Amino acid sequence: MMGPDKKHHSGGRWRRRTTALFLLCYLLLLSCETAQSRDADDRSRLLYADDPGATIILEYQLHNAPSKDYSGDEQKKAAKNQPGSEYDEERHIKPYFLMPDNGPRVVQYYSPWSGHCQFFKSKYIDLAKEMNLRLPDEQPEVNFHAVSCSVYHWICMQNNVKEFPTIVAFTADSVVPQLLNEKKLTAESIAKTVGVQLNAPVVMEHYAESEVEGNDAFRAVDILGASLNGLIRTRDAVYKDAALSFTHALQTGIFTKQIYGQAAPLDSAQREAFSDWIDLLYWALPPTWILHTLINDIRNNIDSVMFSEENLLFMVEKHQDVVNGGNVRWSEQCGKADDRAGYSCGLWSLLHIISIGVIERHRAVLGAQDEVSTKFVGQTMRNYIEHFFDCAQCQEYFVGMFDTCGFNHCRRFKQPQKKLPPPESWEEVALWLWEVHNDVNVKLVEAELKRKGSVHTLEHQLSLAAWPPAGECKTCRDVNGKWDKAAVLGHLKKEYWPGGVQNFRFVVLKKKDYSKDESPGILSGLLENLFFLGFSAAIVMWCTRKKYVSFTGRHKKRDHDYV
Repeated sequence: MMGPDKKHHSGGRWRRRTTALFLLCYLLLLSCETAQSRDADDRSRLLYADDPGATIILEYQLHNAPSKDYSGDEQKKAAKNQPGSEYDEERHIKPYFLMPDNGPRVVQYYSPWSGHCQFFKSKYIDLAKEMNLRLPDEQPEVNFHAVSCSVYHWICMQNNVKEFPTIVAFTADSVVPQLLNEKKLTAESIAKTVGVQLNAPVVMEHYAESEVEGNDAFRAVDILGASLNGLIRTRDAVYKDAALSFTHALQTGIFTKQIYGQAAPLDSAQREAFSDWIDLLYWALPPTWILHTLINDIRNNIDSVMFSEENLLFMVEKHQDVVNGGNVRWSEQCGKADDRAGYSCGLWSLLHIISIGVIERHRAVLGAQDEVSTKFVGQTMRNYIEHFFDCAQCQEYFVGMFDTCGFNHCRRFKQPQKKLPPPESWEEVALWLWEVHNDVNVKLVEAELKRKGSVHTLEHQLSLAAWPPAGECKTCRDVNGKWDKAAVLGHLKKEYWPGGVQNFRFVVLKKKDYSKDESPGILSGLLENLFFLGFSAAIVMWCTRKKYVSFTGRHKKRDHDYV
């Protein structure tokens, strides 16, 4: 039998190993919690990044920085100035908007703990919106940036920031900052400093007056909520309307089939359409858009979300306040107090954002290249509208138009498979969708004229329905009324894509296999978890029993067994 010393030694060794194991697990958990708390702390020190109402402001974040923020020359220079010291890469990164080859821009350095900076936040956002609204098409876009000196203190030190907020402006291609007086800051003073011209201030009262005239006064109708005498939407409003329509569709338009009064799981065609749609949004939308928090969560739980309406609604509710910022109604320009019009308007805005994203983001996708093509994008839009757009007339028009190669997309969406497609081929989705947009406008104008009993020529109808109108894009049509597609594309980018660098975050798509069980469901997942827990419990019991026997020596045969 095992002597007392041996038993004590074996038991002590077992206790030491157990203690070391628990200590290792504790350290791993602590490191994870520290990393998460550090990330959460960084997010809390950013005033604009997670605010759905501040999408027009380009908040600087290091993990979103483009590669040109850093160059090897700076590393060599730093090593020369600090011989023998370790090079700190982060401290020598220079934000892209402080370098040449940039358009006119405004940069605010702020402290998130400063009450003055918090108060100035709304004014800074309003100034960016006003500049965006009053800037003529022929003028370069003026981007508004923000840098948190609490997170990126070395950037503020390098730029001699002494007080908060500090606002500087740059003319196009310049690296010489011009200090702006925060107390006297206006759209006109910014325009003069950065060297651009502005249109006269937009007068909003005429819209309300035109509504009072009653239904007899004809207005050109636009599916995006615009009209000849309506309000012009800012890009911020466009993104809010698009996000609201996306979440509204998730809540009301995905699980439409019923079984015994309960929402039925999606069938194979619906699952494929929905999964492709979410993947398209994942890679084509601007990577800094807060809507990605919801999209990423859906992608990570795609099987659960497609199996149960309850799971999908839970997912949407979890992100609702962050994604929509408390907005429950579409903008006045988009909805005109009609939720159905607002929903369609926001969805079309989302489609236009996607179409520009195809141009801007197709090079950022790794894997599943068969899903990154103009043909696949068009088919994904078509399938989503067929299965999930809650408008029978809209479904009939769009699906019928697409299936008959409407606006020649069957030829326009052809791209070579064995070599890189030409860059201009990616522009076809945006231009095709713009043509579809105008075709729908014509049909809406025809319906409106018919309802009013008015008789107009086709040419007059087209002039009423043309989008964008001359007031929004003076260069989109020549003197003969012919569309300039290059100018139209530039207008679409300006309307639907954020300023600044957006093509820097790579995404990975994994090829989906729909040949497997369509709905693994909760039962299979529960069985897998139970099996894993049972197996783990058996292993723990076996190890415990083995250690106990080793410690007590009861596995040894007694001496008389050998006699």
